[in-house]
Amino acid sequence: MPTPGRKTVLVTGATGNQGGSVAKLLLQYPDEYVVRALTRNPDSVPARKLSALGAHVVQGDLTDPSTLDGAFQDCWGAFVVTNFYDAKIQNDPSSEEQQGRNAALAAQRAGVSCFIWSTLPSSVAISGGQVKCEIYEGKYRVDAFIRDELQLESAVFVYTGNFYENMVLRGHVVRTEDGKGIEFRQPVIQETTKLHMVWVEKDLAGVAKAVFDNWEERKEELRWRHLYAMDAVHTPREICEVVHRVTGLPTKYVVLPTTGNAERDIMFNLYNKTGTYPGVVLPDKHVLDLGVKLHSLEEFVKERLVPHLGLD
Repeated sequence: MPTPGRKTVLVTGATGNQGGSVAKLLLQYPDEYVVRALTRNPDSVPARKLSALGAHVVQGDLTDPSTLDGAFQDCWGAFVVTNFYDAKIQNDPSSEEQQGRNAALAAQRAGVSCFIWSTLPSSVAISGGQVKCEIYEGKYRVDAFIRDELQLESAVFVYTGNFYENMVLRGHVVRTEDGKGIEFRQPVIQETTKLHMVWVEKDLAGVAKAVFDNWEERKEELRWRHLYAMDAVHTPREICEVVHRVTGLPTKYVVLPTTGNAERDIMFNLYNKTGTYPGVVLPDKHVLDLGVKLHSLEEFVKERLVPHLGLD
């Protein structure tokens, strides 16, 4: 049953970067929100940590609709993200699209009041037909399903960018063997490629909470809107310059030949051709208008990267 005076929000991907960040931020406001964290494995270490923080961890699987009605029941809100990097689906991009559809249908059946869908635009559209990346197209088709087929009036779309956290979580930034320099290593992406960047932990989570906070008063304005949950556009070369300036260590960018996955290589080549969101200027005024304080690359480097590199 819903908790009186507080809004219950279901968070999918709650043991991952996006969902976990949203869940942890909402958990800091226990007088306002109850967090229901969806996971396939409630006994995992990340799930147990969320439970210790106060989340109600429930077992469910976006690939199995029969597990979702109970998870969404009595929820006022939901933050839904699918993960192409999930070992269960990464070799079948169409599965990710079906997960998004399953979640939207379950939310509609449950009468969820505010449904945030983490998504991407059409790669075909932004590249002028040069690139088709199923990681993008699957999420984009879910947008149309939510808006045009379901006409789910509780839905808001949040665009994500290239994650600052990848420097740490995916080990993209490392000290050189002699300890006197730093290398920023990424597959495929060229040093002049324009990347719309987001500190997921701070800013994607902040945008999601701002939508939930403002929904009742501003739902007509927010319904079906795409919000760019990113703070700025940076090239890898510019990132290296900031890392160098903050750490004092010379920083070199290294392009690795492949991600090891064909669809991810296509996605990164899309970035090289068009940038992540061609023509989109940041920050998004609609995000700022929600009262979100965005965080910069320099702040991320100082707060997260410097300690990770053992330089604090």
